[in-house]
Amino acid sequence: MPITHVQNVYMIPRGRVYFDPFNASGEKTGEIALGNCPGFSFSTDTEKAEHFSSESGLAQKDASFVVKITRTGKLPCDNISTDNLALFVAGTKGTQSQASATVTAEAHTVRKGRLYQLGSTSGNPAGVRDISAVAVKSADGLTTHAAGTDYNIDLALGRLQILESGTIANDSVIKVDYTTPAKTWEQVKSGTAAEVPGALRVVADVASGVNRDWYFPSTVLMPSGDLPIIQEGTEFVVMEFELDILKPANAEAMYIDGRPQAI
Repeated sequence: MPITHVQNVYMIPRGRVYFDPFNASGEKTGEIALGNCPGFSFSTDTEKAEHFSSESGLAQKDASFVVKITRTGKLPCDNISTDNLALFVAGTKGTQSQASATVTAEAHTVRKGRLYQLGSTSGNPAGVRDISAVAVKSADGLTTHAAGTDYNIDLALGRLQILESGTIANDSVIKVDYTTPAKTWEQVKSGTAAEVPGALRVVADVASGVNRDWYFPSTVLMPSGDLPIIQEGTEFVVMEFELDILKPANAEAMYIDGRPQAI
């Protein structure tokens, strides 16, 4: 009989990545689909304790034991979703609410040529949106300034521009009236932590090779590098994460599962 040789498995890996953030009690909260991740790799670093014999003039290594293993990973992602942004800033995704209201005499000390955000408060630092019925008056309320002459207004974003050529003087106080409709929008807020613990899963869909799904029960996801907010050119933005891959108390650090076969 001829020798039977190993059938090589050549891989062109592809797949979908999911992250399951832990809550404050260390419990899973449900997997977030991270979307397109153009690469995911992990590396292993080991540390050994080595013993050298002292029984002869030449000290020779006679024992070696691996005493430490560290597993880490790198995960780039170009799906700039709200969920992923919240992970990158180690913060939270929520909803900012704006009530229907009539605002009167909101005071601003202004200078010519500068812009001012209306409705900025400690509870809503970014300010109001979709305003209407704007009136800009002097501090004493006796003078109503003219739109297009003394100021410009962006109603959608609630931004007021004081014109260089207008009659509003530098360092003067103006009072602004406007109305706000009831609105909500998505908002991401950064948090105090610099890392997000959770479980990570990769569901394989390889271009070549064998589909093997990876599961890491305990990881720490850490944002890494730059996230362009403005950039030239046509390159797509990529956010990058680093991973610490941990061994939980009652499980292994990772599981690599093939697909079920009929018995």
